[in-house]
Amino acid sequence: MYDQLSEIDLVAVTSHEMRTPLAAIRGFTDTLIRRRDDLSDAEVTEFLGVIAKQTDRLVHMVDDLLAMSRLEAGTLPIEPESMLVVPFLQDVVAGLGDQRRRVEIRITTEVPPAIEADAKRLRQVLTNLVENALKYSPEDRRVTLAVGGDSESIVFDVIDQGPGIEAVEVDRIFEPFYRGSARTEDDGAGLGLGITRRLAEAMGGRVDVASTPGAGSLFRVTLPRRAA
Repeated sequence: MYDQLSEIDLVAVTSHEMRTPLAAIRGFTDTLIRRRDDLSDAEVTEFLGVIAKQTDRLVHMVDDLLAMSRLEAGTLPIEPESMLVVPFLQDVVAGLGDQRRRVEIRITTEVPPAIEADAKRLRQVLTNLVENALKYSPEDRRVTLAVGGDSESIVFDVIDQGPGIEAVEVDRIFEPFYRGSARTEDDGAGLGLGITRRLAEAMGGRVDVASTPGAGSLFRVTLPRRAA
């Protein structure tokens, strides 16, 4: 994926994407330093919240870049382990903080109590997809994290009620730095879905997407029940 971009392109795009959160952090920090005595406690809390949010955004961008680099170099370790499926999904949702209330876990078919997978990487895959689904779905709509499968595979579906994806964009959303027409102001560097697909492939699986404009999207992660 990186080979589609020159080193100059990579630096240029990354620098551009980091400029916005850095400017916000600098601006609100300067205001707190210069006008602290003029600000109410509520304003200070609001400004600190913006700084924290933009800092998290930067950290996420750096983590994405490091993960993509290691995936491309073939140095990202995959360490399968036996894991309980339902408690694992509950833990993934709990990690979403306040947004966890908008996520419904659904057991769609008979699911084995345990599978073999890299828990850290699978958590990253599902968290990326669920966070995307929450971001693009109206705040009063729920997102579904469903699990099913058969004797060979286990399937995780992340279903949102967002604007959907145009057919011409379905394949491109997995390209590095690409963001579709439904992008939001909280979008990162556009690496999340590319990393998600590559992580699934590194675990011997795949990520597919089905979407209808105006009717939401379904992202499906298919993994072998037993790691290779």
